Amino acid sequence: MKGTRDEIIALLRARGECTVHDLSEAIGIAPAAVRRHLEILVGGGTIQYRSVKQPAGRPYFAYRLSDQVREAAVNDYPRLFERLVSAVATLDPSRAAAKDGPALLESLFDSMTEHLADDYRPRIHGATLEERVSSLTQVLREDGIVERWDRQPDGFHLSTSICPHRRAAIAAHGLCESETRLIANLLGTEVEQVGRVVDGAPVCEYLVKCNA
Repeated sequence: MKGTRDEIIALLRARGECTVHDLSEAIGIAPAAVRRHLEILVGGGTIQYRSVKQPAGRPYFAYRLSDQVREAAVNDYPRLFERLVSAVATLDPSRAAAKDGPALLESLFDSMTEHLADDYRPRIHGATLEERVSSLTQVLREDGIVERWDRQPDGFHLSTSICPHRRAAIAAHGLCESETRLIANLLGTEVEQVGRVVDGAPVCEYLVKCNA
């Protein structure tokens, strides 16, 4: 039987970040009881929190899984390395020789994106954008790039609370940009990344604009 702390961890993994009120409502126990469990999880290094200021009233605490727990949940570095090696193997030597380090890395990400798009495209189905977003989410969930999607007034939001290659994304911003281009390529519409875990956001989030 799942315990309360397991439920808290599962909710934080799914939502990225929650308040005591959020957790209390979702689990169905009193806020005071939630706080006791949170104190234990914070003390054990499972979760961390930040203070959020409000225009009026006292700040509140927002809780999320710790970086260590998030990284332990997914380790996609071997697959990322394999993709980069494949991109190197197919990169035009004449183009590579004329580039400096950052430009060469950008070319590698471009090449990797093209290969991934070719691999994923046959698996994306649907006559409408919403159907394609749903289909794409199922495909990208396998690689940890996105976990879920939902429709909001400004478009479709694809998100994941756990970055599959956080350290690599810190070192090279182009990695996140390549994933944004991949999603745009596969959906055939404009896509914007509106949140990154490496920047402190609770989730990595992509906005697929319906009116693009």
